[in-house]
Amino acid sequence: MRIRKQRFWWLLIGAVVLLLVAAVATSVLWYNGQLQPVDPSDDQTLRVDIKQGMSASAVAETLEGRGAIRSALAMNIYLRLHGGSGGFRAGVYSVSPSQSLEEIITHLSSGTSDEISVTFYPGAMLQRADKTSSGAKYDVYTALKTAGFSDQEITQALSATYQSSVFVGRPAGAGLEGYIFGDTYFVETGASAQQVLQRAIDEFARVVTENDLERKFAARGLTLYEGITLASIVERESIGCPGQATCEDQRRIASVFYNRLDIGMMLGSDVTYHYAADKTGVQRNYQLDSEYNTRIHTGLPPGPIAVPGLSALNAVADPAQTDYLYFLSGDDDVTYFGTTEAEHTANIRNHCQQKCLLP
Repeated sequence: MRIRKQRFWWLLIGAVVLLLVAAVATSVLWYNGQLQPVDPSDDQTLRVDIKQGMSASAVAETLEGRGAIRSALAMNIYLRLHGGSGGFRAGVYSVSPSQSLEEIITHLSSGTSDEISVTFYPGAMLQRADKTSSGAKYDVYTALKTAGFSDQEITQALSATYQSSVFVGRPAGAGLEGYIFGDTYFVETGASAQQVLQRAIDEFARVVTENDLERKFAARGLTLYEGITLASIVERESIGCPGQATCEDQRRIASVFYNRLDIGMMLGSDVTYHYAADKTGVQRNYQLDSEYNTRIHTGLPPGPIAVPGLSALNAVADPAQTDYLYFLSGDDDVTYFGTTEAEHTANIRNHCQQKCLLP
């Protein structure tokens, strides 16, 4: 009886060992298979943008999602087995489904980026006088600095001369404020800051042409330059509708400004004196003596105060039809409109007890 029991246990142990060996063999076969190219015949180039501080697992998931590797899990296992922490350097890398996992990891670990990415934001200005302010991280200067360009390169690029159809009607001597269109641009490593800015300007020209903005602004009595200027104010005055070409909130804001222009009333836009203060590094004050301050000067300011996004441009090209002369952004980030000063005062009392106290 004891011999039978011993035989049973030995058989059980043997079965378990065989199962473990089979499982290990299957895992090894699976793992080795995941190291192979997704498709050896597919030589298309896939762009992978690795952000600063991105974890190895996040990079692996990105690669799998793009179809560059077979398995994010296999990549994480590979990194552990080979003592790699996956300390990939930020950059934009070109990989292909025809490459093996090892080849892709080697390239990403080299730190030799194939491209750099530069992101400019709608509503951003070229440069604030106070580079340490919270809003400075969104300006064009900081975006170029973050991409690795030197102060000298950026300064030269911002003062360089550019050619584009989008500059039609721009006064002689006017700078690039309002023309560095908000988007993410991928350029080859080694590209100059000037080339990056030219890309953004070219993109703006494309947007203007494709949306027939010059003609639409003219139908409203504005030149292209004036339309961009007004759109820049609408952009800064509104939370906007990210990702949308049309924003009803911005269309209503544009209607307020048109209505004021029609009757010779000052635009009264706080963001215009904000711009003047931030540009020169002085304290924000609604009585600031600046030609950009539409709280004390009638008509449009001398030029754009920021780069407008597509929805703000479209809002100026096709504003809502209203009788509104007033608006404010409430403490709840909702825009409230009024036809009379009494209605505006009521909106301040009911919806703007915090924001309306800000300088």
